[in-house]
Amino acid sequence: MESNVFCYLPVKNGLSFTKETWGMIEWAKKIRTEKTKMIAIIVHTGIQSDELKRLPFDEVYHVKLDIKKWKIADYHIQAFRKIRATISDQKGIYLFSSHPLYHEIAVRASTRYEGSIITNAIEVTWDKTEASSLLVKREIYKEKAHEFVTFLDEKQQYLTLENSILYGTEQYGKPNFVQEIDIEPHILSPIQFLLEEQVDWKELKITEARVVIGIGRGVNNGNTIDSILQLAEILNAPIGGSKVADELGLIPREKRIGASGSTIDSDIYIAIGISGSSQHLEGIKGVKHVIAINNDPSAAIFQRCDIGIVGDYEEVVPRLIESLQAERQGEVNVKHLHIG
Repeated sequence: MESNVFCYLPVKNGLSFTKETWGMIEWAKKIRTEKTKMIAIIVHTGIQSDELKRLPFDEVYHVKLDIKKWKIADYHIQAFRKIRATISDQKGIYLFSSHPLYHEIAVRASTRYEGSIITNAIEVTWDKTEASSLLVKREIYKEKAHEFVTFLDEKQQYLTLENSILYGTEQYGKPNFVQEIDIEPHILSPIQFLLEEQVDWKELKITEARVVIGIGRGVNNGNTIDSILQLAEILNAPIGGSKVADELGLIPREKRIGASGSTIDSDIYIAIGISGSSQHLEGIKGVKHVIAINNDPSAAIFQRCDIGIVGDYEEVVPRLIESLQAERQGEVNVKHLHIG
């Protein structure tokens, strides 16, 4: 099927492009064919026109909203409706992020326009047995298995991509045209944005956090872990750990990371006192960057890490905290320092 590829680009707070934005563009390029167009749909709060004019798309359509409206899916649907009415050829594949806001938009849009939808894709390819169909890979049974699904017809096809596969570097092009579209200012939503709060690291799930701290047998030496708790607060990072840490009572069962526990895909994983068994490494296979702290230079975790520090965590962690606090001094009105 010769289908245009529409990207509902994810943007941070509606204001800036991120690695997820560039990651979606990478997937769109993999899906498109020579005879089809790549079309960007952007609902934002103030991205500069110069940035929009440099995106690597054939066509770019965008709507500007104030931040409170941008946070509500109703206004996105209104913007999407107006953009669709402007596009001459609406048939194709629509890509969305699996972020809760964009996921809701994708589901509602597919229902409104009677399209088929597949959610939470971790890989998308053209089906080798049926060249005109997309083959979508998804995780099931709490990431313990995979399933493969495909679209059976040529209706409008909606696809949400897991954030874990949305990463890429900045790239630019020259669209044939960029068009801003206004939505009626008098249209209101029955839903009003009130406020948002950041989940504290103690309540944040290890499967949802951008930064996760893992502890293992190496911290079970009777000494204090106050420095690790302080590090967790600074990074707003929940603390999980190895199977041994669970068995020793250092972490609750639901915080176990590994083949017999949770699989995480955080941006950063800080492994403290973890040897790195194959069972544990299975649980961090989706992590982008690993920092390992261990006093045993032969620990297997060092084969997986991006940064390895050989030493006693009681000496290393406080120095890491000092460095982070020094950087944090430059942050204004920020409760937690985020890495990534």
